Amino acid sequence: MTDIFDITNETAIDLEKYLPDFEAIFAHVKTVLAITEPLELSLTFVNPATQVELNQQYRNKDYVADVLTFPLEDESPIDFGKVLGIRVLGDIFICPQKAIEQAEAYHHSLRRELAFLFTHGMLHILGYDHIEPADEEVMFGLQRKILDDLQITRNLIQ
Repeated sequence: MTDIFDITNETAIDLEKYLPDFEAIFAHVKTVLAITEPLELSLTFVNPATQVELNQQYRNKDYVADVLTFPLEDESPIDFGKVLGIRVLGDIFICPQKAIEQAEAYHHSLRRELAFLFTHGMLHILGYDHIEPADEEVMFGLQRKILDDLQITRNLIQ
């Protein structure tokens, strides 16, 4: 069985040129983390109103989050890997409008910001977190490695 990586853009922002980055990040995360089994992951780009609705409904937060992750592995009593032969990770939602604001605020490209948010979300959905300083060091180190390896750096102008 092969990976299933679905990308949906529900916004009016043209993200087509960034799709190869998301595919490359998906594959490189698997390589860096030595994940050999097939994965299923959904990445959806949504407008701010939808992102607020998701944040309110599932996290009790009332703001536009840049990225939201909804892991299925932690929530499901079914081991989809055994049943379907694929590890079903869940869903990542990114708000491109928020990414545009953050790219401007951090003085780097939209490409870099979207790549960072997807990498961050994918690591979260795989169980990484940054609540404790030691965990933050591991997760942020992985983010840097993945993006640096793919040459998607902070000073990228595209």
